[in-house]
Amino acid sequence: MKNPGHAIHELCFAMLAAPALALASTSVQAQSTGQSFVLEEIVVTAQKREQNIQDVPVAVTALSADSIIGNRIHGISDLNAVTPNLTIRPGAGGARFPQYSMRGLYTYGSALGTDKGVSLYIDDVYVQAAGGSLFEFADVEQIEVLRGPQGTLFGRNSTGGAISVRTRKPTGEFGIHQELTTGNYNQFRSKTRIDFPRVGPLSLTASYLRSERDGDTRNLGAGTAWDHSVSGKGILTSPKRLGDESVDGVFVAADLDFHEDLDLSYKFDLSDTDYTPNASGIAYLVTPATGIYGGVPTNFYNANAFYGASNPALMTPITTKRPKAVNNWYSTEGTNKVYGHNLTATWRVNDWATLKNVLAYRKMNLYTNYHFDGLGGLYIPGTSLPFLFTATNAKEINKQWSDELQLNITHDRFDLTAGVIHFQNDQEVSGIAGEYNMIAGAAIMGQGTPQVGTPFVVPANTGYVPPTVKAKSDAFYIQPEIHLTDQVDFVVGYRITRDNKKGKDVIPGVIQGTLPPNGIYETSNGRFEPIRYKDTRDTYLVGFNYKPVDNILTYVKYATGFISGGQLATIEFAPEKAKSYELGVKSELFDRRLRSNLALYHVDYSLIQQITLGSQTGQASAANFGQAVVPSADATAYGFEWENTLVAMDGLTLGANVGFTHFKYDQDTVFRGFDGSGGFVYVSGAPGFQSFNRPKWTGNLFAQYDGPQNIAGGYLSLRVDGQFKGKYLMTSDLTPGAGPTAQEDPALRKAATSPDQWLVNARLALSDIELRNARLGVSLWGKNVFNNRHIAQYVPAGFIGLAIYEQARTYGLDLTVDF
Repeated sequence: MKNPGHAIHELCFAMLAAPALALASTSVQAQSTGQSFVLEEIVVTAQKREQNIQDVPVAVTALSADSIIGNRIHGISDLNAVTPNLTIRPGAGGARFPQYSMRGLYTYGSALGTDKGVSLYIDDVYVQAAGGSLFEFADVEQIEVLRGPQGTLFGRNSTGGAISVRTRKPTGEFGIHQELTTGNYNQFRSKTRIDFPRVGPLSLTASYLRSERDGDTRNLGAGTAWDHSVSGKGILTSPKRLGDESVDGVFVAADLDFHEDLDLSYKFDLSDTDYTPNASGIAYLVTPATGIYGGVPTNFYNANAFYGASNPALMTPITTKRPKAVNNWYSTEGTNKVYGHNLTATWRVNDWATLKNVLAYRKMNLYTNYHFDGLGGLYIPGTSLPFLFTATNAKEINKQWSDELQLNITHDRFDLTAGVIHFQNDQEVSGIAGEYNMIAGAAIMGQGTPQVGTPFVVPANTGYVPPTVKAKSDAFYIQPEIHLTDQVDFVVGYRITRDNKKGKDVIPGVIQGTLPPNGIYETSNGRFEPIRYKDTRDTYLVGFNYKPVDNILTYVKYATGFISGGQLATIEFAPEKAKSYELGVKSELFDRRLRSNLALYHVDYSLIQQITLGSQTGQASAANFGQAVVPSADATAYGFEWENTLVAMDGLTLGANVGFTHFKYDQDTVFRGFDGSGGFVYVSGAPGFQSFNRPKWTGNLFAQYDGPQNIAGGYLSLRVDGQFKGKYLMTSDLTPGAGPTAQEDPALRKAATSPDQWLVNARLALSDIELRNARLGVSLWGKNVFNNRHIAQYVPAGFIGLAIYEQARTYGLDLTVDF
């Protein structure tokens, strides 16, 4: 594999060479293969109506079926780096929430009552839940990634952009589609889809998915038993492997065409997952020479240290590359169930007006116990009592319903999209009933019988009160596009949103352990702090579109957006705001053989929300809370996305896409609670509050060749995708200590820096083989072909840096049959 340091040069060269390649290939004769010699038209709904992607003044990437199959995109986490300036990482622990970076925005919204700045939509329905949203899709047709604030049409919580997932519709014709997959890590995947023949006005399709795989990391703490009787869960045992997954998925879609102008569509999706948390490793650990934590030497690998009773052979290795094994002995199997109902009615009022109503309900349940820090296997010397630095018992319940009424008008002189929406979300993010949400720096008490093999007894929290938030949001939006001439359009958009959040936030108590070091348990004590938040806010869009010729669109626009505010840990936090300026050019050249789209942008972010410890807010009332939200700083981001697709010759399609983001905090606006923690260090020469989890350069290259039909009517195809992320810092917390004199540790910076890296996927397929009344397809595939082992997510925790690593190389065989 080539040196990643040359990656940007390769990307730029590939794109600059694209027009030349297109010209050079004009003399190539089209063969009678049935394969397309031009780029196919892509239809998107980025403006809530169907349009050719080249006519939409939005930086949008539409992932085709080939891209979805070639990159094995089965869920949100698989979208990582497949489009420029979008990075998706798994959150630490077992809560299964994604962390997004898009155009300088880093967001995840995992705390109670908080929101994320990249919104997820499934069939026009906004999905609120952050935790548990890494579920597998059952039957996806197209995925659209919209970059930049979408505050007018998509509303709040889309300051970075939006991801829109569209599922399949019934065909009305009988057919059976079967997919079977086998691969390493005991992978097995089966998807069965049946399209039923149309009966009267009814068309129906149904799919069932079963997917299994073993985790890619062994658990050195496997077999450790934990008695969770206090919560009714009984005895749970730490698994042999971390990252196991077993999924059952169901998808049903029904269309009712009562009248030629009235369509009724119902969709149901379900994803039920049993899993073990991803491996939590250690990338950095302070040594006795550089620090002491709470008066205790922090070198857990030193036999003479306080924790000398622990077995070094069963300890997690300190490494920035994915190890073969870690010790996460507190982690046990979790469950994540997500389902949703969608009822959409579309009425074509006349030739120029359409009304659509989308009524939806979704629910998500998640339960997990996980070892947050990777420091499993620690015992108090002379006892059989386990020591837990950070362990979590988590439960989340998220219920939402929404109703959106849309009006679309298409006229010779203008197009108009308008609508009203009501959204309601009930959220509980908490510990498990009867247990503590978090156990930090404590020995597990209540053992009583220290014989080997006896389950460790999880302490009881009899004062459990779950924290809850009920959020309501009502909005009205309107966006006309006025055709001033045949070539010039004027676009203006407006949205007004009213948010209302009410709930209760648990007031944590503190229980000290009786053995050194003193432990801290987060408990509710039956007391809570009321949550009250109201806000009414406007968002705008103003733009001009100009088409000098039919196949070139230029546009300029100004757009705003915001992430909703709220209240947490007694502190009200304001909405995070974005103001964006964008200039774009979209073109299809050389008889639709080259598609080249460029977007330049500048965004001003203000009051950037950051989840931190209550003790770092500077407010005494929040000191004991595990999570609080503060306005970390204002910032500016600018950059570009350039996407190119070329049909170089008959059957050969090439793609080269690149994104660049320059992000910088305004140091004068940094939240002053960060006094030596969170990365802001008040010493001479300190770099200040630094940008993190925001790669400057991202990109991807792909090549796909579809051969002539020559094997039983079928054809051979090969697709290779390379995804690139440039070097970036994964945390702003570079000080193992705290206080205004805390110093940055170069070793910590090194551990927390992600290098330039590629991730390569490949697929070789023989498709559309005719077998009597069936069509057969066989493919060999590989994901992360060169086994990238770098850190995907780094989490600072004082003297230790936690690491979640890229998933290991996977490969396998797919068999598809269509009847």
